[in-house]
Amino acid sequence: MTRPTDAQSAGAAGHPTYQALTQAQVERIERGAWYHSIELRDGAAIPGVIGVEPLRARMEAFGVPENLSGKRVLDVGAATGWCSFEAERRGAEVVAVDCVEFEDFRTARQLLDSKVAYRILDVDELTPDTLGVFDYVFFFGVLYHLRHPLLGLERICALTRDAAYVESFVCDGHNTAGERAANGCYMEFYETGELGGQIDNWVGPTTNCLMALCRSAGFARVELTHVLDRRAGVVCRRRWEAPPAEPEQPAPWLNSAVNNRTNDILFHPGKDEYICAYFNSPERGLAIDALRVEIDGLGAPVLHVAELGRDRWQANLRVPPGLAPGPHYVRLRTVRSGFSEAFQILFGAAPEPAPTAALPPGAAPTLLEVENGMTQTAEFRGYRNEYLSCRFRLPAPDLDRGDVLIEVGGRDCAVDFVTNLGALWQTNSKLPPELPPGRYQVRVKLGNGQASSALEIVIAKG
Repeated sequence: MTRPTDAQSAGAAGHPTYQALTQAQVERIERGAWYHSIELRDGAAIPGVIGVEPLRARMEAFGVPENLSGKRVLDVGAATGWCSFEAERRGAEVVAVDCVEFEDFRTARQLLDSKVAYRILDVDELTPDTLGVFDYVFFFGVLYHLRHPLLGLERICALTRDAAYVESFVCDGHNTAGERAANGCYMEFYETGELGGQIDNWVGPTTNCLMALCRSAGFARVELTHVLDRRAGVVCRRRWEAPPAEPEQPAPWLNSAVNNRTNDILFHPGKDEYICAYFNSPERGLAIDALRVEIDGLGAPVLHVAELGRDRWQANLRVPPGLAPGPHYVRLRTVRSGFSEAFQILFGAAPEPAPTAALPPGAAPTLLEVENGMTQTAEFRGYRNEYLSCRFRLPAPDLDRGDVLIEVGGRDCAVDFVTNLGALWQTNSKLPPELPPGRYQVRVKLGNGQASSALEIVIAKG
């Protein structure tokens, strides 16, 4: 099978003109033409199907920095390698990958005395473990060749620490800007050779859909840079804009960031996991575009926000791709505030809780409130998502879940997590499943031997 190429002219998917142009490119390559033109050091150039000027114009349209010194760049779908060699010329350490080997790339690399690393890998094989992470990723003319485009973009996001430059065929690229803006967010699927006669051209998103896919893959900011000849260019950034130098609003207080499925701070690799971030903010009317959540300094788009009353808010987001096993730190702000304090989550296997030895001798907790975290009442009915939330006062600078136990009816319950609410502490725990209906006394017990007075919960019949 001949490797598909990037059509350079407008025309509907399946339109005879579009297909003819694509097949003409294929024929030129089969007769020995290089895909990219390559400039040599003596000023000469090896001509290719795509000339140097359009290649350079694409870099300019994306705003790729002229100075890439000290940066790592990944070129996915490198083909003959013009983009790889150009990034190297700008000072970057470059890794080029493609799903098939281009002898032209190796020839050009030798002629240019290039140090670009060349790997033959499919998009499905690209992980931080195999390649590391990169400041910038080029993802030109690849997306529509993927059977699983969103998964492919997630893999690109996991490899990116600053920005990914994504260019793809779009099925509405022939429309005016106003028409594209009004178009829906959908993607055409090409079962055989409907797009240009190539059997591994699989999808054609609308421009709106392309941008939505990039956001859904985990990129914080997605900016459309150009649409030309049915090609759309999108800059996908991992970080939010800088917070305001003089915030108009106080920073939110992040109470907790827990697994939407389990109400624990533990998130499991291989599962489609979502974070519930609970925070306090006096701002009103917060929407998803007013929130800036980040994990280890990288932004994550918010999918849902809800006001819970009394300055309390909930934001939901997907766990971003590329997290390594171990602890990670969540914080958030609004567009008008600075960042909150950080809250730790765990990705992968949970370590055994260990006492922090930070408890003042003799300090005893004052238990103020116990409730069902699902209903905000003191009644439990044995539902799967119920959890016991305890709020107490304690003069301690720090607490770990290994410092605290919750006693329910004489039985000790482990703490899933403990969080600082500012003036108070809160723990979340699962109730022992064997408890029969009845009334039970709840106490907070510390590793220093001190315990709180009791408050009562009720376990009712389900």
